[in-house]
Amino acid sequence: MSGQGPGTGSSRPSLRPRGISALAGLHLIGGCFGLLLTPVLAIKLIKGSGIPEGLNQLGLSPLFLVLGYLFLFSLATFSGLGMWRGKWWGWHLGAFYYLYSIARAAGALVHLPDVFGSIPAEALEDMNQGPEFYAIKYGGRTLVHSVIYLYFFKPTVRRFFGIRKRARWNSVLTHMSIYLIVMTLRNLL
Repeated sequence: MSGQGPGTGSSRPSLRPRGISALAGLHLIGGCFGLLLTPVLAIKLIKGSGIPEGLNQLGLSPLFLVLGYLFLFSLATFSGLGMWRGKWWGWHLGAFYYLYSIARAAGALVHLPDVFGSIPAEALEDMNQGPEFYAIKYGGRTLVHSVIYLYFFKPTVRRFFGIRKRARWNSVLTHMSIYLIVMTLRNLL
């Protein structure tokens, strides 16, 4: 254990678990860096040669893509801040970040046959990476993010954040409900 946590009660440790320290640091650095670079990405997506047309062919709006990145980078930044400070909301945001990442990677994995099925055979031959590469990539991400999500439920991690001993499924269902709300809002826009 390293770093100082909130340590407000006798049942709550004052030392931050190492894994939480690492994740909080990664979230803060990646989230802040991403937020700083999002305006550059927005300009490139909107004004880049052929990029808006290519995104439209895929059914993606440059504006919604930028908003999606802003959502992810903001989520990373705020979850990192909350995890670093040992706040209960930092635990929920951090755990939700990984549930969201699991769903995104698993969704990409499921849609790979559709994506590669729509690419002409001659174009597939010219690609640097084939479907196997992406299956391993998104399968690996799903696995790694699942392990990290489970890490949030370790008793020492939950204790550090002051998360009461309630059924773990309540938290999972809460995170899944929030995910469904976010996806519903995204699809309505």
